[in-house]
Amino acid sequence: MPNLSRVPAGLMTLLLLIVTPFVAVAQEDDGDSGIEPEALAVIDAMAKKLTEATTFSYKTETSYDVVQDSGIKVEFGGARHTTIQRPNHFRLDTQRREGAAGMMVFDGKQISAFVSEHNAYATTEFEGDMQEAIHYLVTELRVKAPLAELVSPDVSASVKKNLTRALHLGPSMVAGHETHHLLLSNDYADFQMWIDSGDEPVLRRVVITYREERGEPQFRAHFVKWDFSPDTTGLFDFEPPEGAERVLFYIPGPEDAIEEEDPS
Repeated sequence: MPNLSRVPAGLMTLLLLIVTPFVAVAQEDDGDSGIEPEALAVIDAMAKKLTEATTFSYKTETSYDVVQDSGIKVEFGGARHTTIQRPNHFRLDTQRREGAAGMMVFDGKQISAFVSEHNAYATTEFEGDMQEAIHYLVTELRVKAPLAELVSPDVSASVKKNLTRALHLGPSMVAGHETHHLLLSNDYADFQMWIDSGDEPVLRRVVITYREERGEPQFRAHFVKWDFSPDTTGLFDFEPPEGAERVLFYIPGPEDAIEEEDPS
């Protein structure tokens, strides 16, 4: 089998084995630009649905490109199940395509993570709301969170922040659902969103293009199922599996070179 670049396997990168993708800075292209009110109205409808929900969950099939030294792009991916309970609880369960599973839980006082392939877990005390916890994960532990806007207390403002382009490209069918197809850009990425045009304006698909990354890799997420009344009994109680090894979260220093990899 060819030696393909992908995700570091060390325990110190425990979080990167569980969650999410790379962040890049994008440049504007020479295509259509502008902010269309129709596109913003669709975003607002989706945002209202999510912001008003106290508890919800969604299942996604994600994929992402890893650009090899040769310039060839290789796709990896997996399945994710995210559960949100505002203001300060979330759980993320992942299953990568090669079989490795992981989870992360925040209960308002502690962040916990487990990776099955190493049978290892880590915990760290952190008290705050969900946004503060995500900010800590992104800034201190360098976890990549491309869909973090969906759990913001103000989804509309988070999605529309710094937009330079918001176009409504028309109706589109996604897995049997009629959707609005949007093309958006901001200071760091171009992304497409397909938002349900029915009674529940939920996100059905998103594609993010990191235009300044070598090879312009993409992150893709297909939303398989939404649930606005999930059973959360015991869901945010973290108990490490029997025999699992406890390790420390790795907090990178400024001298560390972290590769932009695994978004699944």
